[in-house]
Amino acid sequence: MNGPDRAQSEVIGVVLLLGLTITAVGVTVALGSTALGDVQSSADVQRIEGAMTQVDSKASLVAHGGSTSQRIRLDPGRSADVRVDDEAGVMRIEVEAENETGGIETVTENVTLGAVVYERGDDRVAYQGGGVWRSNGDGSWMVSPPEFHYRGDTLTLPLVTIDGVDGRLGDDAVVTGTSKHPEGLFPSENVSNPLLGGNVTVTVESQYAEAWGRFFETRTRANVTQVSPTEVRVALRTETVHPTLSAGVSALGTSRLEFGGINTLYADSYDSTVGSYPGKGNASDNAVLQTTSDFHLTSKGGGNTESIEIRGDLVAESFKIPKGQAKKKLTITGEKRVDDSVGSADPVAGAIAERIERVRDLNLQSSGASTTGFVHDDGTVRTIDEDTYVDGDVTVSDGSTLRIEDGATVHVDGRLDVSEDGSDVAFDGGGGDVAVLVEGGFSMRDGSTLRARGGGSSDLFVDGAVGVRDDAAITAATGTRFELYNTGNVEVTHQARIAADDDVTGNLWLYSSGGSIDFQGAPSDGIDVAGVVYAPTSEMTLTNNMTFKGSFTSGSFTFNDADLNLHYDESLATLQPFGGASVPVVSHLHVSRHRVTIEDD
Repeated sequence: MNGPDRAQSEVIGVVLLLGLTITAVGVTVALGSTALGDVQSSADVQRIEGAMTQVDSKASLVAHGGSTSQRIRLDPGRSADVRVDDEAGVMRIEVEAENETGGIETVTENVTLGAVVYERGDDRVAYQGGGVWRSNGDGSWMVSPPEFHYRGDTLTLPLVTIDGVDGRLGDDAVVTGTSKHPEGLFPSENVSNPLLGGNVTVTVESQYAEAWGRFFETRTRANVTQVSPTEVRVALRTETVHPTLSAGVSALGTSRLEFGGINTLYADSYDSTVGSYPGKGNASDNAVLQTTSDFHLTSKGGGNTESIEIRGDLVAESFKIPKGQAKKKLTITGEKRVDDSVGSADPVAGAIAERIERVRDLNLQSSGASTTGFVHDDGTVRTIDEDTYVDGDVTVSDGSTLRIEDGATVHVDGRLDVSEDGSDVAFDGGGGDVAVLVEGGFSMRDGSTLRARGGGSSDLFVDGAVGVRDDAAITAATGTRFELYNTGNVEVTHQARIAADDDVTGNLWLYSSGGSIDFQGAPSDGIDVAGVVYAPTSEMTLTNNMTFKGSFTSGSFTFNDADLNLHYDESLATLQPFGGASVPVVSHLHVSRHRVTIEDD
C-alpha cells in the first residue's frame, strides 16, 4: 500500500529539483551580472585614463604655445561624470632667499591647480597639475607624471593650471589658452638665480596627495612628508654637507662601475702626513674603491685586461664577476663588501656658482683697477698686486710670467691661455689669499705652468671649460692650498701634471660641475695627479696611462685601454669637500604658471 506515498515523493522531488535549478540560474545570472558590471566598470576606467592622457597632451600643447586650442573626445558614458573643478588642489612654493640686508626672508606663491575629474562610484581619474592621477577607496597613484624636473642644481616647474566654469563635461571638450605668455613665479623681484642660501619647500594639497608624494620621492632626493591624507610636503635639499673622502675612487651616479676597458689597475694607499708616496714596496693596504651600484667585471676580463690588484677594499651594492679568467685577474687583499649606504651624488654646481658670484658681486669693474685684455709675450714678469678687472682675454706665452700677489682679486672678462715652455702664472698667497675669476675658458699647454706658492690659499674660478694639455703643469707648494673650480668640461692630456708638492694631496683640489672630465694619458709615462678631483655628477673617461694620488670622485667612469695606478692618501679620510661647509644644492629655480581653460564643446 506504498504506491501513493511514492507518487507524492516524486512530485516533491520534481519541485525541489526545479527550485534548485531556478536558484542556481538566479545565482549564476546575479554573479554574471556583477562580473559583467565589474568588467564594464574596469573597461570604462581604463578608457577614461586614455582620455585623460589626451587631455594632458593637448592641454600641454596649448599651455606651452604650440596651439591656440585643441578638441578632446571624452565619451564618459551614461553612468559616469566628467567635470571641471577649478578649485581642486593647491601647490604652495616657499623659497627662503637673502634680502638686501643679508637676512633671510621667505617668499611664497600659492597656485590653485584645478582639475578635470572623472568619477564612477569609488573610482576617480583626474588631470591635475600637468599629470594624470587615479584613486579609489584604497588610495591614489600616478597614471602619467606632471612636468617637474629636478636635475643637478636646477628645479624647473612649468605648472599647467585649469580655469573654466565648474560643471559637467559632455562627450567632447575644448582646451583654450587664457594668456599668450606664462606667468613667471620664480625667479622674481625678490628671488633671483642663483639662489644663495635658504630652502625651497613645495607643498601639494590634493585628493591625490599620496600619489604626488611617491612621485616626488622618485624624482628627487628630497625629504618628502605626508602631512595628512590630502597634503604632502617636499623639502628640497638646498643645502648639504658633502661626506668625508673615505675612498680613493668613488663612482656616485653610475649604473655600474664597469672595468671592461682596463688593461691594468693597481691600487694601494699611503699617508701624506707621514711623507710622500713611498713606492709600491712600502705602501699600505688601505685603498678603497666604491660605487653606489654594481661592480661589473666584463667577461674574459675585458678582453685585454692583464690584472686588477686592489690592496684594500672593494665596495659596491652588488658584484658581477664572471668565473674563469676574469675572476683570476682580480685580486683584492681586503674586503669585497656589499654596501648600499654609499652616499648619492649631491650636485656641486650650486656651490661653484655661489663662489663665482662672490667675485662678481665685488663689481671690480667699478671698484678696482681696470685694464683691457692683453698678450704678455716679452719674456718678463708682469705683476698684479691689487684688485683688478680685465676686459678681454689674457694670453701668457714665450717664457713670460704673470704673477698675482698681495691678496689681489682679479676678474678676467674673457679667456686665460698659457702656452709654451717657461711661460707661467704664479699665484703668490704670501701677502694674502689670491682669487682669480675667468669668465671664459682656461687653457694650458706646451710645458707651461701654473704655480700656487707662498702659503695661504689661492683660488681659480673658471666659468667654462678647462684644458691642461701636453706636459703643462698645475702645482701647489708645501703649505699652500690651491683650489680650481670650473663649470664646463675638463680635458687633461698626454703627460700633464696636476700635483701638490710632496704628494700632500689635501693642498690641491679640483671641483667641477661640467658634464665630462676626460683624462687622456700617453701610452707610457702619462698623466700625474696628486690632489683631490671632486666631480660627483660628471662623467669621467680615463684613457691610457695615468697615476692618481689622493682621491677622485665622479658620477661615472669609462675606461679605454687604461693603465691605472691609484694611491689613496689616507690623510683625506677626515676631510670634506668645500672644507666641510654647508653648500647650496638647488641654485637655480624656474617656476611658471600656464593657464588653460577646459569647457564643454
